[in-house]
Amino acid sequence: MIRKRFQLIHMFECPDAVLTCSILRCHDKSFLIFGGHDKTLYLMDESMNIIDDRVFDGWCRCSYPIDLDGDGCDEVLVGAGDGSFMVLKLSLEKKKLVGIMRYRSPKRVICCIAGDITRNGNIELIFGSEDKTIKIFDGINSEEPKFIFYYDSWVTACTLGVLKLPDDKVPIYGLIVGTKSGIVQLIRFKDGLPDITWQKDFSSQINDIKVGDVTNDGFNEILISTDSSVIKILDCNGEPIKDIQIDEGRPLSLLIEDIDGDNANEIVAGCADGSLKVFHNPSIGSTDFELKWKTKVSSSIKDICYRVDQEKKNIIFGGYDRAIRILTDFEWGDKPSLDIPQQDKLQILESTEKETVINEIAKAQKVPTNIREHLFEILLNKGYLKDLTAELKDLNYTEDEILEELSVLNTQKSVIYEKVVYPVWSLPEEEKEEKIEAETVVEEQKSSVKHMVIEEPIKTDKEKLSAILSSVPKEKAPVEKIKTEGTLEDILLEHLKNKHLIPTKAEFVNPLKEKGFSIDQIEKEINILKEQGRIKYSRAKPKGWSLAD
Repeated sequence: MIRKRFQLIHMFECPDAVLTCSILRCHDKSFLIFGGHDKTLYLMDESMNIIDDRVFDGWCRCSYPIDLDGDGCDEVLVGAGDGSFMVLKLSLEKKKLVGIMRYRSPKRVICCIAGDITRNGNIELIFGSEDKTIKIFDGINSEEPKFIFYYDSWVTACTLGVLKLPDDKVPIYGLIVGTKSGIVQLIRFKDGLPDITWQKDFSSQINDIKVGDVTNDGFNEILISTDSSVIKILDCNGEPIKDIQIDEGRPLSLLIEDIDGDNANEIVAGCADGSLKVFHNPSIGSTDFELKWKTKVSSSIKDICYRVDQEKKNIIFGGYDRAIRILTDFEWGDKPSLDIPQQDKLQILESTEKETVINEIAKAQKVPTNIREHLFEILLNKGYLKDLTAELKDLNYTEDEILEELSVLNTQKSVIYEKVVYPVWSLPEEEKEEKIEAETVVEEQKSSVKHMVIEEPIKTDKEKLSAILSSVPKEKAPVEKIKTEGTLEDILLEHLKNKHLIPTKAEFVNPLKEKGFSIDQIEKEINILKEQGRIKYSRAKPKGWSLAD
């Protein structure tokens, strides 16, 4: 029996499904960044209030904060579903995120990371996408990637980590890449050139990769979460050490961190069925992992991060249930600390171009994050906005009215969301499902008998035309029959293909329910297809369910 060993501190209801969350640190302050299906990256302060947002042209799929210029304040890398890879800088005075770099890939960006992989003292920017590549950039002024690695399928996960290879005297800083087909690859740089150290095939999609010491021997291992419902722990050569089987759902996201204060890292896994599981290893140099505790929400968990609050580490996670939750372990500080040996650490190299990087970021021009901002920038730079303003003034609009309308068109103001605080003993076990109301059947009205009019007033031509048009019988819209053969997945996709857009969930579910499928079956299939990116729900007009592009 698993005891409840955690406390829910905050729960924040998000505008839409969350695909990424991370902590941006700036001096002594920390900010939560999250984004997802509503194509917006949100900046939240320590009081759990949204203070800024940046709109993108696609889903916000990944984020990675890192201090690029050494000023004590993180920049953040963001990858979006339209192929945009961007770097944003936080203006601490204005508490705003400002774009300082943008690169457009032909396909969706899935993972992003940054670090000194070339070991020259400078931080490189890295992202992987559905175009089956990993691209590495020198810095924010790079217009094109310096290195490109090609794969046989989508790049679904990437991370950097310190590893001690048997044949090397000092640790290396390696890039670990995972693909949709199950390939895992370790890349290192020697003398400024890339070297593929090893490559393994696990024949199952790699959902996430993390590097950290989980065997408590002082050396880092590589952890991968796969679509085969397994968390694999690999040594530095890519050889399996231990498999952790996840029975209820596929592990989608991982976090390796000491969340109970015993000096040993726990493995935190977010799964497709909505479960969050924490595994710990209580011994030194051991692979005996135990399930410490778990909790569950209504749908899949897409990303996990942590933050330090009053010297405690809090777990932060979000996903398809459209909420951010913050948990803490009850045992923080109560367990005896493990004496884990400290092995050689990676040498930090000083950049020879540090001043150049600082100047580049300080002088970087503001870069729009979406097509609307690009349009207004072009209109402004070309002088078209002046002509537009002049013409509107000729129509007796005041300058204040014009500027206000342009401001509304140019940007959408953030909605202020308040935090939701739950007491310790009222942790919700499961989110309430959306209520699906049955369609109201409207009886067809019988035509009433018209009385003969002996004498009518003289009608104008307009009235005669209106009477003629209203008397023309309207054709009844044909009732569309839903395909009844095949699997629920086939029927659901065929239904969306025929309808193109279904405004509400009730209209989506009820016709399928009439064919004999249960609501649970339909809901589960909808969540799976949405997670796979095959169907989508848009909150922007036109609202509704449709096939993904």
